[in-house]
Amino acid sequence: MTGDKPLGIVLIEMCILVILGPLVTGIIQKIKARLQNRQGAGILQPYFDLIKLLGKGTVQADTASGFFRSIPVLVLATTVAAGALVPVVQSGPPAFPLGDALMLLGLLALARFLTAVGALDAGGAFGGMGASREMTIAPLVEPVLMMVVFSTALAVGSTELGILAEQRGTSWILAWRAADFLGLAAMLVLLPAETGRIPVDNPDTHLELTMLHEGMLLEHSGPGLGCMLLASHTRQIVTLGLAAALFFPIGPVGAGVTGLLLGLCTFALKILVLAVYLALIESSYAKLRLFQVPQYLGIGFVLALMSLALRIL
Repeated sequence: MTGDKPLGIVLIEMCILVILGPLVTGIIQKIKARLQNRQGAGILQPYFDLIKLLGKGTVQADTASGFFRSIPVLVLATTVAAGALVPVVQSGPPAFPLGDALMLLGLLALARFLTAVGALDAGGAFGGMGASREMTIAPLVEPVLMMVVFSTALAVGSTELGILAEQRGTSWILAWRAADFLGLAAMLVLLPAETGRIPVDNPDTHLELTMLHEGMLLEHSGPGLGCMLLASHTRQIVTLGLAAALFFPIGPVGAGVTGLLLGLCTFALKILVLAVYLALIESSYAKLRLFQVPQYLGIGFVLALMSLALRIL
């Protein structure tokens, strides 16, 4: 379905997500440090890390194939493409059809698959371990996210995120039912898993007994590692943007400069609230053992299933 949202606005929104992705990570790290009575690095530290990595050389395993070098670019491109499907400053469908929430989840799944392929291609022990664990967790997260999307889409009649945000409008909280609360609870359970954070994963460690996503990143270096880190930051803010579009669509929809600026501020406020939530979860719980993660994700599955069942009934 096409609408009046210009393609230029879509591209601007995509660039905003890429630019703000590292900032969200820096804010989460800063909040965690304060909650743990530490000074912590500045919120701009992820940008400095990316700049440093882009200026370094590349070290590649002898067992890696030629396809290994293209993995970081493909992962980054796929994640950035997913960002084009998230409404940021203006709701409504774009004038040029790009895709919906299901395509967004498919692009994120493709990026996860490419990351695992790159880790396995290098032939390292850490990369293979991280890839196997990541592919074990993925089937427990992605289908449940689709169920949450389906549950919300049934209330509107479309899986297009722009239409979802526009249809629910500013009176979204008045129209909430039990299915909405269950879907939101499922999304809050899944957010730490999809963003690679405690209690499912620990982004601040490189220990082989705890790492999932980080184990796959260790196979890359230099600009390649920078692309992978930027893709991780972008994936995180895209996931938070997906949750905001599904359950917190309130915000300006005007096409004027003032409306776009207010829309950007509203989006930033919603992302900040979700970032604080992730920081609080990481500071309040310890990482689960790998065999306990399915039990934790099972809670999200039950909540999403109940939400979808209530919509159908």
